[in-house]
Amino acid sequence: MRKQLYFTCPTDCLEPIINDTFKQENFYCTSLGNSLSFNVQVVSQIKKLIITNEIKEISFVLSIDNRIVLDALRKQDFSEVQGLSDFYGKMTKNKKHSEASWQKSDLHMVLSYHLNSKIKELKHGLDANDLSVDQLKITGKIYNRKANTFDHIYSDLICLEYLSLN
Repeated sequence: MRKQLYFTCPTDCLEPIINDTFKQENFYCTSLGNSLSFNVQVVSQIKKLIITNEIKEISFVLSIDNRIVLDALRKQDFSEVQGLSDFYGKMTKNKKHSEASWQKSDLHMVLSYHLNSKIKELKHGLDANDLSVDQLKITGKIYNRKANTFDHIYSDLICLEYLSLN
């Protein structure tokens, strides 16, 4: 049986939807807006989970209507919540990158920037913790409630951090 680790936001309540959609053994790690910092202790615990349960796939998932992300891009009512101020700053930066690349802020693009960044951060942490990421499939998905679909994030090749025109 396939085993997959999902990084989700508790405000999205995606666990039952994921379980119904992807019939496999699913594991979850949650943090507000997928803002988890992959420090040495966290990566060590994730590595143990991956090895112990023989997990081969990891997905970062956020809903297109995620309340934390939308708040970060708009009112920032929750900016004082411990650990969210850095996340809010990164989301604002991702929005600016999206606007520079696409002329209009696109929420799917903003979420893609964020999830691509989290994927890179996790890969780096696992590599540094002597776990080869070549054996793992790590992806990002955006859940659309209206369509009840899990859409792939844009490639990190599209999510440029800067744009240079000659």
